[in-house]
Amino acid sequence: MIYYCDNARHLVCTPYSLENLHTMADRLSIGRHWFYKDHYDIPKLRIEEVMSACTVVSSKDIVRIIKGEFHGG
Repeated sequence: MIYYCDNARHLVCTPYSLENLHTMADRLSIGRHWFYKDHYDIPKLRIEEVMSACTVVSSKDIVRIIKGEFHGG
């Protein structure tokens, strides 16, 4: 599983699925209350820590991952 985030604190993973999102959050010790429809938000107090575990991409790429249209990059 690969973790992705953008500079707006949105967090997703590939392969993308709700089950994988929740698994990712558990592995990163992020509470379910940070889940919002189709992604997680990174808690403000943990931005640097969580971002260091992620590949930083654009907000457009986050949407592409959710839609299944992202092919790396």
